[in-house]
Amino acid sequence: MENRNKHYALGLTCLFLAIGAFTASHHEMWRDEIQAWLLARDSTSVFNLFANLKYEGHPGLWHLCLMPLSRISHSPVMMQMFHLLITGVTVYLFVRYAPFNWIQKLLFCFGYFVLYEYAIVARNYALGMLLITVFCVLFRERYKRFLWVGCVLLLLAHTSVHALIVTIAIGGALCCEYVFGRRFSQPLNREIAAIEDKRSLWIGFVLIGMGITTAVLQLNPPPDTGFAVAWHFNYDPKRVNNIVKLISRAYLPVTRPVFGFWGSNLLTTYPIFQAIQIPLCYFFMLFSVLLFLKRPTALFIYLIGTFGLLTFFYVKYHGSIRHHGFLFLTFLMCCWIYRDSPTINFGKTAQDDRDSVVSRVLNVAATVVLTLLLICHAIGGVIATRMEHRHIFSYGKLTAEYIKSQGMQDHLMVGETDFAVSTVAGYLQKPQIYYPRGSRYGSFVRWDKARTHNVSNERIIEESRKLSREHSQPVLIILNRAIDAKLIAQHNLSFLVKFTGSVIGNEGFHLYLMPNG
Repeated sequence: MENRNKHYALGLTCLFLAIGAFTASHHEMWRDEIQAWLLARDSTSVFNLFANLKYEGHPGLWHLCLMPLSRISHSPVMMQMFHLLITGVTVYLFVRYAPFNWIQKLLFCFGYFVLYEYAIVARNYALGMLLITVFCVLFRERYKRFLWVGCVLLLLAHTSVHALIVTIAIGGALCCEYVFGRRFSQPLNREIAAIEDKRSLWIGFVLIGMGITTAVLQLNPPPDTGFAVAWHFNYDPKRVNNIVKLISRAYLPVTRPVFGFWGSNLLTTYPIFQAIQIPLCYFFMLFSVLLFLKRPTALFIYLIGTFGLLTFFYVKYHGSIRHHGFLFLTFLMCCWIYRDSPTINFGKTAQDDRDSVVSRVLNVAATVVLTLLLICHAIGGVIATRMEHRHIFSYGKLTAEYIKSQGMQDHLMVGETDFAVSTVAGYLQKPQIYYPRGSRYGSFVRWDKARTHNVSNERIIEESRKLSREHSQPVLIILNRAIDAKLIAQHNLSFLVKFTGSVIGNEGFHLYLMPNG
């Protein structure tokens, strides 16, 4: 049986990597992917990297991993390969060790988040999914390997703000389990009592606390931050309903088979689903609570993780499907560790609890519900992968290839809007571009208050003319919008080419050349 699981895991992982590699080769990375690469590439040291990260809203483990890769090659393709490998390891560990049937494992591997969102779109979230998976593998023998558990959770807290919330839920649950769990479960009591060296246990808890504390400190924004500065503490029923709906988006990510597929949901286009969407979300939460009710560790992680994420989405940043995916990862994690969590017996023996009719019905229902959810995930994953092959995700890559083909990669460049043009900078492997939004040179975007907004075409041309005269060379202007024909004629600009119609709508580009002087 062990060899069969191993071979099944290896086979699925190889198939996943083959499909993932083919899809990634057709994926044009967009600004959020390239931003992390540019931060790692152009930060002069680890200390400089963390100084630059203060504006990002995420901890820096992903960027630290990218830093040595960027020293090997300036091509962001290195990041894509590394990212896909991370998800491949996740797939292998899940298939090898997760307590689910072979159909559920198959569906998971080709679900939306695993096959597309956390495999093809190269962001820090895949690293969080991997570390959550490693924690689940360690959970069965957590008190024998608690030092490793502490290390994994320390790293998990530094992958993303959403993984940090999950880490807080896990750390709190493990602490409560250790303090109170022996009152409810004799096997757990014996397992804790059998620990010979309690120092590893305390060191593990210290590591978890350090991970949470240092991540929170790193996320504290500087005074001049200019991105997502608002907080929403007032009660707004409409906003509450919109946040609750995110559960259905995370649990049922059935992508629409259309041009703008990314972040879309096919089910929400049906009036009947819109009518039941909010009740369905509350059903998922109630069902999960009933399922985990007699397993307090799993229940605590689910409740704190789910409500922590929803609270963050409400008060700070609504987020996108890649962020909402952690709602489902939290549910799936709790399903995994459910069997190895201590049991509250409520006066009955553990055998009576296992044999109770209610428990058996809930377990059967959980298998059915999880399978149906994973089927929806697999449908979403297949559709998203298919749409990725059909459509240009971002024109940053093709724009960079055009510039290289024309021998203009060494030209002085002016780029607006900065967050869009940074994609071109990443594919050009160019050290810096002049950004009028901020009136400075750079590659990655610095989200501070020095960035101005709505920079006019007239101002862009004026600053380009000034740079051309200062450096006595022509200037390549890269915009994600067009310049009026009158302005082109007035300032003797040459229109070169335009690339429009990408999935990321504002990452189409218009190129103009300003002559010398």
